[in-house]
Parts: sequence; structure tokens; C-alpha cells
Amino acid sequence: MNPSAVLIAQPAIDFRTFIGLTHKVMGRSPAEASDATRRELSDAEKFLSCLASLRDAKAGVGLSPHLLAHVSFSAFIGSDDRDMLDILQCCAGLPFVTAETSVRGMQIAVVTGTLAQWKDAVVSGCRRDVSPPVRHCFNKLYGLFTGVGLNVWADFSTRTTSDQTFLLLEDKRGK
Repeated sequence: MNPSAVLIAQPAIDFRTFIGLTHKVMGRSPAEASDATRRELSDAEKFLSCLASLRDAKAGVGLSPHLLAHVSFSAFIGSDDRDMLDILQCCAGLPFVTAETSVRGMQIAVVTGTLAQWKDAVVSGCRRDVSPPVRHCFNKLYGLFTGVGLNVWADFSTRTTSDQTFLLLEDKRGK
């Protein structure tokens, strides 16, 4: 069985209060750029764009690498007990809770971290030296984050492997 993951906790931002207070004390809305975009933004991406706008009114909409620690996510991960330790090692530094299940040989974990920590964990879990089942789990997490508009791996490229998973390779072009 390949491990699987699902996001179970995402940021809940009180935009009404945040934008109202910021507008009151700064005389402008930090959400101007994000409100003007035609692209659908997740709450996390909109919040990070607003934070960037606090320092620079002309900041564009997007994911500023230095702000990724301001939003946190939790993932529910289920895997064969032989793979769980490797999965958690790729998540080094992220707090977690594990439990045995009623299904023999299967464990679950809830892992929580900032977007910056998840970026590092996914990169760690999508390396060539990681077993295919563990890489499958982190490929799934990559898809979950990018699926909600949080592609913090723009400086990486994917390379499909023979086991139908992919590697994340740092893109050295343009650096």
C-alpha cells in the first residue's frame, strides 16, 4: 500500500478584522493587489500577499519566500508502519502525533508545520535516495499544496521516475 496524505488544517484568517485595522492605521488596504487579481487565491496566498503589501504597497501577488512561516498546515498521513519512520524523518522539525490503527501494519500521523517547513519536507521527501512509497506520499503532498495555489517549489523542476513518482530537482538556471 502506498502512503497517502490529506490536508486537514489550513489557515483561517479573519480578513475583515485584519484588513479593517490595517486600513485604519495605514490609510490603505493591504489587499488591493490580491483583490485586483483575476486569479482565484487561497486564503493563505492572499494573506501572504497582504503581508508583503504591509512593507511595500507595490508588492505583487504571490508567495514571498521570507513570509512562508506565517501560515501553518496539518496533514493526516496514513502509511505502512515500515514507511512511517522514513516519512517522519523527511518531516524533521515538524511536530507530529502518531497512532497505531486497527488495520494490521498501518500507522497514521498528524504532522503540522509552516509552509516554509512543508516546502523543505516535500523537497526532502522527493529525493532520489527516498524509497518509492515515501516519495509517493510527498508527491501527494506536493499536489495538495500546489492544488490550492501554494506552489512554493517554483525554483524546482519535476522529473518522473520509472516507479511513477517524481523527483524535485533544484532548477539551477537563472541563478
